[in-house]
Amino acid sequence: MSLNQILANSESVGINDHRFIGQMLSRNQRISTSEVVTVVPFSFDMQPMKYLLYSQNRALLNSLRIPDMALLQYLNFGSTGWTNYIAYQGDMNSGQISACLWQTTSANKILVLGNLPSIDAGAYIVKAGDFCQVGAYAYIATADVLRGAGSTVNIPVHRNLIATVVSPINAVIGEYGTTVSLGGTQYTGTTFQVILRAYPTYTLVPYANDSYISWSGGFTAFEAVL
Repeated sequence: MSLNQILANSESVGINDHRFIGQMLSRNQRISTSEVVTVVPFSFDMQPMKYLLYSQNRALLNSLRIPDMALLQYLNFGSTGWTNYIAYQGDMNSGQISACLWQTTSANKILVLGNLPSIDAGAYIVKAGDFCQVGAYAYIATADVLRGAGSTVNIPVHRNLIATVVSPINAVIGEYGTTVSLGGTQYTGTTFQVILRAYPTYTLVPYANDSYISWSGGFTAFEAVL
């Protein structure tokens, strides 16, 4: 329920995974840039469809009231009809991914994956754009990575490792693998822990002996980096 149901019923999802970069244009039209180094948090702007019946969604409204804009919630794309966003592109199957382990040598923008399956050296472990979740946080692969012949592979990603890997962690890649406990629940596939930054009000629009829920705007979920 809750925010995952909003995601499941969204007609569009806006995604911001940009770095924090400023630009300045001088009088002679020369452009310069500067970057503030951050954790590069994900932000999701969900625009829910306006056809939910009030009588069938009072539990949903209540589940949104409880965390409101203060508490963590969890967005799991694989269970909400948005698997295309996080869909795995490589050559491993779900069981092989689940058996892989993120290694303690992972650091900065390089994730180290071990306990690799016995597949062809030319098979793809990940392709550019694949989501790799280490613990509570997801990272996007920035290059294709082949299996090769080694016991581990290095996967370059779009942002620095947020939490140090102190012991090997089960891999979550794309829609496969089981996450660590997030808020007391383990999820299948890439999952984001977020806090709402925009929480629209709703209007009841009469329909027969019921009402449709019409939202005043979109829900904006901002990744919470603890």
